[in-house]
This record gives sequence, structure tokens and C-alpha cells, in this order.
Amino acid sequence: MGKVNLPIKWKLTLWYGGILSIILVIFASGVYIYFKNSLQKSIDAKIRSIGEVLSSSLTETHNTSIFGNFERYLENVLGRKPKGKFIQIMDSSGRIGAKMSDIEGETLPTSFSTLESALRGEIVYETIERVTPRIRMVTIPIVENKKVSSVVQVGTSLEDFDETMKKLLIIMIISIPTSISVTIVVGYFMAKKALRPVDQIRRAAVKISSSNLDEKIDIGGRRDELGRLAQTFNAMIGRLKDAFQRVNQFSIDVSHELKTPLTILKGETEVALRKEREKEDYKELLKSNLEEIDRMSSIIDDLLLLSKADAKEIKLNLEEIALRDLIMGVCMDMKIFADRKSIEIDVGELEDVRVKGDELKIRRMLWNIMENGIKYTENGGKVFISSYVNDGYARIDVKDSGTGISEEDIRFIFDRFYRADRSRRRESGSGLGLSISKWIAEAHGGSIEVESQPGQGSLFSMKLPI
Repeated sequence: MGKVNLPIKWKLTLWYGGILSIILVIFASGVYIYFKNSLQKSIDAKIRSIGEVLSSSLTETHNTSIFGNFERYLENVLGRKPKGKFIQIMDSSGRIGAKMSDIEGETLPTSFSTLESALRGEIVYETIERVTPRIRMVTIPIVENKKVSSVVQVGTSLEDFDETMKKLLIIMIISIPTSISVTIVVGYFMAKKALRPVDQIRRAAVKISSSNLDEKIDIGGRRDELGRLAQTFNAMIGRLKDAFQRVNQFSIDVSHELKTPLTILKGETEVALRKEREKEDYKELLKSNLEEIDRMSSIIDDLLLLSKADAKEIKLNLEEIALRDLIMGVCMDMKIFADRKSIEIDVGELEDVRVKGDELKIRRMLWNIMENGIKYTENGGKVFISSYVNDGYARIDVKDSGTGISEEDIRFIFDRFYRADRSRRRESGSGLGLSISKWIAEAHGGSIEVESQPGQGSLFSMKLPI
């Protein structure tokens, strides 16, 4: 047979009912045993008290004539006639000298072991099961001249005791199942009510799709575990919605970025095929096509790099790097691009520090940032670079005198394919350079930040742990 999958509310109810059943049974058993022992001790104390009074009296009188009117003697000694009791005096040979019985039965059997123990001076309790009703009896020695000469036995009927214990047992047998049944019913409805938000979450999850991510769970401001679960679920839906929007926007951006060079390739090729052209014209066409192909290849390579980075498939080749030499090398490479726009690369103080990292990746990060600064700086502008140590990090600052970035756009500047204002969108590039730079910095345990205002240039700060 297969495993039965019960709803959670039934599992909770059955677990609660089962645990409660065990607790009630253990508690009831404890109460029953305690009550039984307490009653029995009370009975033992009463019959022993009578026996000790009689033993003391008989020890003092040494008069056997009292046995002729034993009941009057008992009234005189005890102050009243014992009710529901059996009393008898027995000598050391087991012969009964006197007795009084207010319960059914003329005599009670006395075992040899009981008599023998009493003759040794011991007080012996026993329950006689062979009669109906049962009898609880105590045997107390009577000492004369420091020697046990006889014993007094006092017994009482256990009929009331047995009846009381029977009623208690019946009450427990009825009340425990009733309590458990009521608890299970109440527990079921309580569990059902408590788990109602879970059902709301389930229904909301069924409605969720890529085109419907506005579903929210309203559970009335609860602050318990289920309330926090609903809040977490709502937050997850929000993140999913944001992720889907990013994926959609990413798809649109990729399509746009690849469509532009493809359109150029197609247009130039169609124009070239309309009529015969000179050899030089075809060379220019092929050169232009090659540039667009290189651009598409660059976009695809950058996308592949970021995809592998997201999947954590890229391992850094860590080594000791002289940061000053690396910065100077990048500045020399970038001077060629800066000279085309008459932009000055101003190298400030470069602190002599070594960092542990992947030299190619750090070089690419710095290249991207400087290229970005040159690209968005007007002709005749300046790009300033410096480095220093601060709080256990090597910090590289690249400041340009370019167009700057608005406060609205600056929080998206490291997003893939994001370009801020229209003037920045006109510039060529894949739109992935800053995203790659941010990943490189974070992969090394560092960070990259930007400060900018429109018309006042931008300051990019890269931090790498020493």
C-alpha cells in the first residue's frame, strides 16, 4: 500500500490529539495510583491506631477476663463500638482468645508467616483477597515482660475503597476519550483557521505566471510565522517581477544592440549590389562590414563573459600585481584614443602598492573605466587618474571632465546595456563595460562606486583589497 498523504491540518490535529492522549493517560494513571495509595495509607493508619491502642491496653491490664465481654471492653478502651471492623486477639500458638466482627464472616484466615513475623515483634499489613469484600488487616504484637505473648489483629472492609476506586476508574475511562475527542474537533478547526494563510499562498501561487506577477497575499497584518511567510512570498513575487522585467528589457536591449550592426551590414551590402563599383569602394564596404562584425562579436563575447560570471564558472588567476605599473601601462594604451579627441590623461600620485588579483581582469576593469571617461568627455577635456591606500584597500580614482550623469540615472549605471541620457546613447559600445567592471571588482572582494553631476564630470572609484 502507498503512503497516505494527509493534509497538514489533519497531521497537526492527529499529532496534537496523540500527544494529548499520552499526557492524559500518564496523568490519569498517576492520579489513580496516588489516590489509591493515599486511601490505602489512610486505612492502614486507622486500623493501626486501633490496634496500637488495644495492644497498649492489654499490655497494661494483663487480665484475660475481659475476653468474656470483649465488645464492652472495646467500647471502654476505644470510646465507641468499632463499625465496619474485625478485631481478634490471638495467642502465640494461633488460638483465638477473643474477637469482634462488624463485617461479614466469622473468622479470617491468618497465615503462618504473618503470625511468625508478629511474634518477632513486627507489625504486619496484609490484604485478604480470598473473602468478599476484601479485608485490609494489620497484626500488632502484644508484649508482656519484654516478650510477645499474643497478637491483636484489626481488619476493615475494603468495599468502600474498591467502590471509590471503581468510580474513579469509570470517570477516567469516560472523561479521557471525551476530552480527546473534543480536543481533536476543536484542534482541527483551530489548525484549519491557523493554516488559512497557507491556502491563500497556494491559491496565489497557482495564479502566478510570467504575465501575472501582480498577485499579492493579504492576511490582515498578521505578525506571526505565517504573516512573515506571506511577507516573504510577496517579496519573492516582487523580485520575480523585477527579474522578469530585467530579462525582458535585456532581451529588447540585446535585440536592439545586434539589430543595429546587422541593419548597417544589410544596408551597405544592398547599396553595393545595386551597381558596379570601383575596387576601392568594395574595400571600404568590407572594412565597414568588418567593423560591424567586430562590434557584434564584442557584444557576444561580453554577454558570454557575464553569463559565465553569473553561473560562477570563471576562476580568477590570482597573483601579486604591482598596481602602479599596471595603471601606467593602461594609461599608455589609452593615450592613443585620448589623442584623437585632444583629451589629456593626467596621471596623479600613484602609491606603490601590490594587490593580489587577476592581472588581465583588473587591466580590463581599468581599461573600461578610462575608455568610458574618454568617450563621454568633450574634445579638449581631461581624464585624471590616481591611486592610494585607504582602510586596507588600494583605491583607484578616475575622474573625467565629461557630461556627467543625472541622479536619476546614476543608480542604473552598472546595469547591462544601460546608457543614461541621449547624448550618452549616441556613443558606440556594447553597453556592458561598466557591468563587467563591477563584476571584476566584486569578484576580487572589492567594489566600484560612482559620483557624478550633470555637466561636472564623473568620478569612478575602484577598491581592491591589499
